[in-house]
Amino acid sequence: MTIRAKPLPAVTSPVAPDLRRFLDRLRETFEDPNGLVTKTELIDTGAFQNSNIGNLQYIEPGEETSYIAPPAPLNLAATGAMTSITLTWSGVNYNSGYAYTEVWRASADNLGASVLIGTTTSGMYADAVGSDASHYYWVRFVNVLNDKGPFNATSGVAGATAPDLAYVLSQLSSAYGATSDAPFFQLDNPTTINGVTVAAGTYIKEAKIHNGEITNAKIGALAVDAAKIANATIVNAKIADGTIETAKIKDANITTAKITDAAITTAKVNDAAITNAKIGNTIQSAAYSAGSAGWKIDKAGAMEMNNATFRGTIDVQGSSGSNRLNITSTKIQVIDSSNVVRVKLGDLA
Repeated sequence: MTIRAKPLPAVTSPVAPDLRRFLDRLRETFEDPNGLVTKTELIDTGAFQNSNIGNLQYIEPGEETSYIAPPAPLNLAATGAMTSITLTWSGVNYNSGYAYTEVWRASADNLGASVLIGTTTSGMYADAVGSDASHYYWVRFVNVLNDKGPFNATSGVAGATAPDLAYVLSQLSSAYGATSDAPFFQLDNPTTINGVTVAAGTYIKEAKIHNGEITNAKIGALAVDAAKIANATIVNAKIADGTIETAKIKDANITTAKITDAAITTAKVNDAAITNAKIGNTIQSAAYSAGSAGWKIDKAGAMEMNNATFRGTIDVQGSSGSNRLNITSTKIQVIDSSNVVRVKLGDLA
């Protein structure tokens, strides 16, 4: 087939000699049957075609009859990440006429409401949608003749990104004292709560701990000391029966201020769990007043009694082997180191 370019118009205006020589050579080139041709003239020959990405595509002899309508893509999958959803599919190399793939998206599983969001020549597409987003997707192939194939399916493929971490944290934590229903509260700096300095961190709210749920297995040995317990916060309902044992309490760490009145009942204390080491230096009656009322016993062995009533026998003895005083309800005796009665008052029998 002979291709002839359209003749160039003659230049009739006066021009410089060197420019006229250039224009003459240009006319000779375009008017030469073997010279330049336009893109449109190449397509008109039937040997080339225009692809949808703007390039000329050579058609092999007999190839022009090999193009078929694009098939439906296969195996569309959507994988969500933190802020993007990656789509993958197969079938892009269905024949030599493949041009590109269209990617469609909708907020609901409705193909009719979907919109074209992009194209790609590969079998993958990344959709940057931000965190906490969910969408449905479809894809279809387009060939070089601009024939559009069917979508991968009528139903969309769902994809979602991860929730916004800042939002999740805001739901799980709030500033101390806030009225939020969140189970935790956040302390950004060390804070004094009920007289105790609490380090910065995230803590569970007291209201979220069910009564009786803190059992022996949940507390490490010697983990509870005075600094960990706010004054008057240990009440009966917070302690499961039989859960406080000796190993869980540091010596001398349970003080009066830490225990609500009448909070510790017999059922809360294991047998033999209160040892000498767990008791302060003295025990005394509630009404004790030195020299006038009540009683007091210290660990050194000293004892003070006011208005005491005794039953049975009282032995008062000095150092080992020395004299002793024996008092009963009927008599008083002074007995020497040889166990001989030296003084006897009362019943002399």
